[in-house]
Amino acid sequence: MKTITYMTSLLTFYLKGEISTEKNFLSLKIPNSVLALIPLGAQKHNVPVNQLSAVATSFSLVFKELIIGIIEALVGFASIESSFLVGLIILLIGVSTIITSFKTELRIDTTSGRSYLIPFVVFEKSKAASAEEMLNEIISNRLNDTNSRQVTEKQTDAVVDAINNINK
Repeated sequence: MKTITYMTSLLTFYLKGEISTEKNFLSLKIPNSVLALIPLGAQKHNVPVNQLSAVATSFSLVFKELIIGIIEALVGFASIESSFLVGLIILLIGVSTIITSFKTELRIDTTSGRSYLIPFVVFEKSKAASAEEMLNEIISNRLNDTNSRQVTEKQTDAVVDAINNINK
């Protein structure tokens, strides 16, 4: 069993998502939150390995969130003089919004056409890449196991080797 834990947001750094594989299943746990601050359960999915069809990662910038984050940070910085605590909180929210405007997502497609989007914090981009690699390996192994030509060749080679060992 291989497990990858990751953060989905800087504001809720204590909420961890999880991608794990067991023999024939992929388990996903994606934390939910209200207003990106308050934890509210998690989405849990179990997907049979034989239903995985494709995996991809994407990295993008959400320009609207970047602008909003810059405005929040400037407002927070400007209001530090009047109320230090409120200004600091707004500044931290602004910086967090700027950082989270850089999106890293793992997309898992199934043979039934369903897609699972898993958000990662930009600092954990390497975990998204390692999850993609792990899932592509699972898909590759499943395809090799179900490839009748390869299985037949292996069986034929084993029979020929057995016959050759008997004849010696």
